[in-house]
Amino acid sequence: HAVLRLIIQAGKTESAGIRIDFPISRQDIAEMTGTTLHTVSRILSAWEAKGLVKGGRQKLLVRDATALRELAEGD
Repeated sequence: HAVLRLIIQAGKTESAGIRIDFPISRQDIAEMTGTTLHTVSRILSAWEAKGLVKGGRQKLLVRDATALRELAEGD
């Protein structure tokens, strides 16, 4: 849900997906969601493996926002 909020608030559409248009770290996401850095890293790594997101140093590109919404609705 936090990543979906971020793409709504600060997302910039590009050919590869929607980029969060400000520096954000995994620690920042952990603090936003009230979870641990380890949990966020594990989830984002799994999403990267599925092709849903692409992470980088303080960058996040959402490649498949529709699939992320479906995951969020399944919770």
